[in-house]
Amino acid sequence: MTATRSARWLALVALALGLWGDYLLRAPTWGINVALGLTAMAMAALVASMLSVSDRSERQQTARWPWFAAAFFAAMWAVRDAELLLAVDLLAALSLACLPLIPGGTAGLRRVGVLDVVAAAIGTAWRTATGAADLVRHLRPHATSGPILWRRVATMGIGLLLAIPTVLIFGALFASADPVFDKMVDSVIGVALKSLASHVILTMGLAWVAAGYLWTHAAARRVTPPARPSVTLGHAPVMTVLSATALVFALFILVQAQSLFGGEAFVQAQTGLTYAEYARRGFFQMVFAAALALPLVYVAWFAAGSPADARGAAGLRLIMALQLGLTTLVLVSALWRLGLYVRAYGLTEDRLYGVAVLLWIATVIALFVPTVLRGRPTGVVHGMIVAAVVILAALNLADPAALVARYNLAHQERRTVDVNYLTRLSADAVPVIVARLRDVPSADQCALVNALTRRHGASPPDWRGWNLARARAKRALAELELPACAPHRAR
Repeated sequence: MTATRSARWLALVALALGLWGDYLLRAPTWGINVALGLTAMAMAALVASMLSVSDRSERQQTARWPWFAAAFFAAMWAVRDAELLLAVDLLAALSLACLPLIPGGTAGLRRVGVLDVVAAAIGTAWRTATGAADLVRHLRPHATSGPILWRRVATMGIGLLLAIPTVLIFGALFASADPVFDKMVDSVIGVALKSLASHVILTMGLAWVAAGYLWTHAAARRVTPPARPSVTLGHAPVMTVLSATALVFALFILVQAQSLFGGEAFVQAQTGLTYAEYARRGFFQMVFAAALALPLVYVAWFAAGSPADARGAAGLRLIMALQLGLTTLVLVSALWRLGLYVRAYGLTEDRLYGVAVLLWIATVIALFVPTVLRGRPTGVVHGMIVAAVVILAALNLADPAALVARYNLAHQERRTVDVNYLTRLSADAVPVIVARLRDVPSADQCALVNALTRRHGASPPDWRGWNLARARAKRALAELELPACAPHRAR
């Protein structure tokens, strides 16, 4: 397909996406609208890459699985109701949309490095912001060719299209400044100028972004991988840093071992805390420390440079392996603490998310062994991305809020059920709570049902805010029969 013809079709698609996005984003409550909007953009980009103006070999080198993964995470906005999980899903969808710009397609992704991924993210943002200008440049031959009447109509149309946002912006400002002017405009066009300006500006903004992103893939404007920094520190400084870090990790693990084998008496004698209180502290700090240790190992080969001899390379590989082993022990210690904590205080969504991060770090450590430790650090990044996608997808499918409610109601005694926390869970947990309501103390059942009904019993204002989790929660509450609570339940 020629560049001019592709530009014409993509401009129309971008305008349609802008109108669609303006309609979807004005929903009072977000749900299926986010899924529909992001999925439409991902599928449009996929089609744009297939209709690329570049040659066939270039089109075949575009990695397409990230768009399907992005569409999956976007679709979770119509399924789940957990705010933090949905925020991560949105970030994952936007991040995955950057990967197709990496040269070489799926094979190129397997060799990608951290700098390549960063360059792809920055390049996608820049090309999305500026790509529409290049698309317009390819539209000009079409607007300046053909009969004289067509050229005049096309020229005037482009001028009017560019003039509309300007007129609306200044008109809305003057309408806000003078009620007489506002009344006159409203009587002439029958529409509030500020509302019309808002719709046009949002539509044009979304269309500009969509045009830039689609044209980036249709024109095959690939990201050039940045050159690897040539400045190195040498083996001795790098090994010193890794050795010092490993020493800190080893000392911490030694203390953890004493607490593990010494039991509650040792912990209480040393800290004055109970075993459960001791376990409550430090889980997320330990996971964060383990995550920070991985970049040190990853950049070690780059920072050390070429070894002077085989012994130097072997020594560096040994200290890197030691650091990975100690990091694994820190993760095991964090998991042990979490087990104590959950048994004492119950499961929460934050702790479940922490386990997911812990699992991802453990997977990355396993990936480091055949890649980073063998001097091939770029080969691990693709595995890290795939592992993150798989774990996040599994977390979405596991339904964290429902899992937390099910565990807490099944493993705690009635007198220790945290009813206040159950009321703060998202709509995903409501069917589980309703099904196991008898596991809640009878004195708290009505208060729990009333709180859930006030929060989840109402229908969304319109279809754009529809969400499967919220619909299931409303249906479960409507079917619940508790006559004693009926006077207190929301209507």
